Amino acid sequence: MFEFKTILNPIPANQLILYYLIALFIYIVFLRNIKFTALSLIILLLFNQGYIILLDESNRPSKVLFIILSLLLLFKGINNLRLDKREQRILLLSILFTFFFFMNYIVNGISLIWAGYQYYKYYVPIVLFFALKGLNMSSEDAIYYGNLIIKLILFQVAFSILKLIIIGLRENITGTISNAGGDIGISYAILGTILFWAMNGKEIKGKDWLYILSFLIIPIASNKRAIWFIYPLIILLIMLDKITRLSLRRVAYIIILVSGLIYFGFRLNPSLNPETKLWGSFDLNYGINYALSYSGVSEEKLSSPYAQGRMGASSAILKSTFQNPLSRESLLGFGRSRGGKINTEIFNPTDYGLLPGTLISGIGVLIVQMGWPATLLLILLYINMIYTIPDKKIANIIAFYVILDFILYGGNLVSNPIHTILLVLVIMVIRNLILYNNHNVFYNNSLIKK
Repeated sequence: MFEFKTILNPIPANQLILYYLIALFIYIVFLRNIKFTALSLIILLLFNQGYIILLDESNRPSKVLFIILSLLLLFKGINNLRLDKREQRILLLSILFTFFFFMNYIVNGISLIWAGYQYYKYYVPIVLFFALKGLNMSSEDAIYYGNLIIKLILFQVAFSILKLIIIGLRENITGTISNAGGDIGISYAILGTILFWAMNGKEIKGKDWLYILSFLIIPIASNKRAIWFIYPLIILLIMLDKITRLSLRRVAYIIILVSGLIYFGFRLNPSLNPETKLWGSFDLNYGINYALSYSGVSEEKLSSPYAQGRMGASSAILKSTFQNPLSRESLLGFGRSRGGKINTEIFNPTDYGLLPGTLISGIGVLIVQMGWPATLLLILLYINMIYTIPDKKIANIIAFYVILDFILYGGNLVSNPIHTILLVLVIMVIRNLILYNNHNVFYNNSLIKK
């Protein structure tokens, strides 16, 4: 059952159908107290796109529904939309980003119809941000929607266990969120942890740890490696103020917790232990060396004539961009195919000193796709969204995670709507809770704890 399979291995149809039928049964039996508002429907759709992908692999119905629902939400609160200086800056950044995005298609002679189709992934989270601003959620609404997100993440935990039983350990299938892309589990586990912590008055104790550590089952079921490097850092940042209020007991508690996450993570991930198996031996040097090699920054990979790995490849792209920042490709990126990917007839990886077929982190991919101005505008757009949260510690942790993902990993938190929609929802729920509760947000009314 625990033989790991990548996203390239097809899942037998009978296993897939059985998995989704049982997941649907679990929903019917246990999912209660849902308010069918436009925002609830957006959240429910976000967590259940897997059902739609079963019928349409391109997921077109979900995209159409996200557009319609986000616009309905925007029009509902348009009369209440009053933007402060930071929100005006976000609007300006989104307009400038849109200009550079479409200029890529115009200059490269690609149909604006296809441009509009690809723009969806940036359009929906931006519209949703302003829609939620205009909605002026009460504290009760914010608690309800925050609880709904946490509850649906816990359902994904249950579905991940179901996946291990029926389908096995494999990269594709992330709960009912998607039939592909195990990296979804990383962002949902981390953003879920931050949301839970923020709604709990920035406290995690007792049974709270059972909830947030259970979120790790989602990326574990997809054999994701990055979670064991990122999650301990997030927990350390969350608990940092406990260290500043120094006591030997608190410091020891945090050290044991973070060390335990690394220890169990390395043993649970076949890629991070010498035996390459589930529950292999713990070897910190082996795990770190694997991560460095995978990222393309090990001595062996750096000595290669071609850059490779996410960090190695992106470093080469950044170096080339800095050397010639005003070239057309640096400013606007390369032309794309209809599917939105780079046209390989125009873009030759070896021109950048890249090993053909290598993985590239988010910053490198976006520079090649749309140029450095649009890439910079996009990351600034999301950073400014994050810092609409009044609590600087919460905002700093979310910003740290987004930038880390952007530089070292896939950059999905600023470029993939499955991730960006959740990011915007978490930002706005936390923001409204803090604004309406004078920075004293507690989880007393949680549906989870009842």
